[in-house]
Amino acid sequence: MTKYSREEEDGTKTYIHAENCGGVLKTHNNKTAAVTNKGQKLKEYYLYGVKMSKDEWEKKRKWS
Repeated sequence: MTKYSREEEDGTKTYIHAENCGGVLKTHNNKTAAVTNKGQKLKEYYLYGVKMSKDEWEKKRKWS
């Protein structure tokens, strides 16, 4: 898994975790939110590129 970051227009940083799936990077993290930005209070949950709610992610993450 690789962690990427980008600076937003408001000066905050967004961090994205991605997994290489057959040469395609897919947003993924089975330990915590895959996309985070503390300044914007952003947390998005993904498993293998599929965005889901935190509740759904918690149910499925143990199988990924």
